Amino acid sequence: MKRLRFSAVFLCILSAILACNFPGGGGSPTEAIPPPQLTQTAAALIPSSTSPPATIMIPAVPLLTADMLRNGTYKLPQLGETVTLTDGKFDRATSNENLLHVALLDPIAFGDLNGDGAVDAAVILSENEGGPGFLISVVAMLDVGGAPVQSADRFIEDRAQINAMTVQNGRIVFDAILHGVGDSMCCPNFPVKETLQLRNNKLILTHFTSTPSGGSLREILLTAPAQGAAVSGSIQVVGSVTVSPFENTLGYSIFGMGGNLLGSGPIMVASGEMGTPGTFNSPIDVSAVPAGAVIRLEVSDLSPADGSILAMDSVECRVQ
Repeated sequence: MKRLRFSAVFLCILSAILACNFPGGGGSPTEAIPPPQLTQTAAALIPSSTSPPATIMIPAVPLLTADMLRNGTYKLPQLGETVTLTDGKFDRATSNENLLHVALLDPIAFGDLNGDGAVDAAVILSENEGGPGFLISVVAMLDVGGAPVQSADRFIEDRAQINAMTVQNGRIVFDAILHGVGDSMCCPNFPVKETLQLRNNKLILTHFTSTPSGGSLREILLTAPAQGAAVSGSIQVVGSVTVSPFENTLGYSIFGMGGNLLGSGPIMVASGEMGTPGTFNSPIDVSAVPAGAVIRLEVSDLSPADGSILAMDSVECRVQ
């Protein structure tokens, strides 16, 4: 009797154990057991397939800096030697016959000079071989992969004083004091403003104004033809001057893109007395220029004393 009672108790305990291991009572022992829940810490270590992709950081190309330019290597525009500057200077004084002093002067101007979107620079180099002369040039420095690469240059003058320089609309614009008629070499006294454009690896003078001592601003403004205009046969050249030139006569020159002179002649100022504002409207024959050629038209006011430029404006056109 005791043995039967023990068997019944054993069967009850075994049924309770089976019910705990297999929820639902009569469930089959082959049913899958739900996986355990991950803790917050463990879940954070497993990347989610719905997470946004990681951002890949691409290093930016460095911009040209004044420090790069002041410690750069240059082929001297006038003397031809190649030198490396240290803090804007190079000095060689091994003998009286081998003197060389080079300086990168202020200001430095930054801006895109060749239309590729990179920020280039314009610098001023002074070259001296020990005498009184300091040869001053403006040099275009292009940004090539974040490094300054020397491009075109333009000689300004011996002992020119460049006071301000900027890059505007892809062109170098600077204010300077040059030597006018009668100025001694030590003391220039002729204020000018020059505009330079980088074209075909050359720095081309495209606009020039001056203010002679005791005089008014001399400037020529071309209103026709427009920049980039298509022309054929003849060009109607229209514009104005702030001061009418000597004998009311301006000069024009037509250049090819290689700098070759294709034609030149006079343009008469039609209104305004000499020394007062005036206008001009004159045809220029370009029938001899081959179709498809790009030309640069310059209109200039030249000094009757020495033929130097007092004012100039220019425009590029395509001949049809």
